[in-house]
Amino acid sequence: MPNGSRRCCLVAIEEDTQEIQELCRTLGIDVVRRIIQKRDLPDPHTFIGAGKLEELKEYRDEIDMFVFDGNLEPSQHFRLETALKKPCVDRIIMVLEIFENNAGSTEAKYQVSLARIRYELPIVREWVNKALSDDRPGFLAGGEYAIDAYYENARKQMKKIELDLRKISSERKERRIRRKDMGFFLVSICGYTNVGKSSLLNCLSSSSILVEDKMFSTLSTTTRKVADISRKILLTDTVGFIRNLPPNLLDAFDATLEEIFESDCVILMLDISDDILKIKEKLSASLKILVPKIPIYKIIIAFNKIDGVSDEGIQYRLNQLEEELRDFSWYLISVKKNLGLNELTEGILFIAGQAKQYILTLPNDEFGKEIFNWVANRHSISNAQWNDSIVIHLKLTEEDEERILQRLSKTAGSSLSPDISVSSGN
Repeated sequence: MPNGSRRCCLVAIEEDTQEIQELCRTLGIDVVRRIIQKRDLPDPHTFIGAGKLEELKEYRDEIDMFVFDGNLEPSQHFRLETALKKPCVDRIIMVLEIFENNAGSTEAKYQVSLARIRYELPIVREWVNKALSDDRPGFLAGGEYAIDAYYENARKQMKKIELDLRKISSERKERRIRRKDMGFFLVSICGYTNVGKSSLLNCLSSSSILVEDKMFSTLSTTTRKVADISRKILLTDTVGFIRNLPPNLLDAFDATLEEIFESDCVILMLDISDDILKIKEKLSASLKILVPKIPIYKIIIAFNKIDGVSDEGIQYRLNQLEEELRDFSWYLISVKKNLGLNELTEGILFIAGQAKQYILTLPNDEFGKEIFNWVANRHSISNAQWNDSIVIHLKLTEEDEERILQRLSKTAGSSLSPDISVSSGN
């Protein structure tokens, strides 16, 4: 056991504890005992039954904390710590601790602080109501004065953080508008944590963003340009999803999720080496976050880690997912082995409207040259002829077309029309 690591007893009501154990590993928490009490729903009073609670007391001397694979209600939290006399943490507080360890930007730190306050306030209220604050063994230890002071300051902090985050969100929106006005197509990479989002960003942009085999190693959004293509496409790596997070925790990360919602295209990454039930669960949970805020046609599903599954295993999973995938574009990739990435890029370009070719005609004067320079800085020009008029062949999305037409509205002798010769040849 590494020096300084914490020891825990893991408590769950389901056999599958892979995710919570991964959270423990990321935080350097050593799981020395695992207690499973199979039940459909947590006990409303103490998460587990009274008998199991008595059993947990036997393990207190060998551990530093109890970790519960679920989201504890404030009343459950109070009863557990009162009975066990040890810190009792749930999935939410573990995720918050990981967020705190990985928060680099000012925005990320604000988001984490807001999420923690929103999580802790109901627990503080519960302890104050029970009038047992000076007996508390957990993360707000320090007696009644410490809790009262925290409770008094928390709401003021929340208001200030929310104002700061709104300001950052406004600045982010202005950056997105500038990028779109410069012709950039914005693509967000999202999905469950540790699925390979940062690695995909590195491959497609020829970057070297930190990639760690830990949950939530990426917290702040990171944006890079797709390499080796003429179209101006920006990729953004976002914070990973995690199952069963309560709405108030997701709300604290609105600015991060906003980057996804405002994108022109979203790549939803899934791990195809997961078993089929887990893939279906993650796909359903992810789509509940994305749809209907993002139109289905803008979502690309990328199944990563095909190098770890046999061809038969991949086909079995795809057959089981046939109904779920019916309305989506999807690709099989391996970021590790650099497989399927060209096809994925082509899928992005298709959504970006690369298939539509236009002819832009401008007067060969100072204003026409100004428009030409504006267009050239924003779009992929395949050909340009300079005679009595400037004739430009270029590829545009419908949104690009509308923006250029607005620019041309007061320009005599200009026109924009589909390139029929290219379209008929497709």
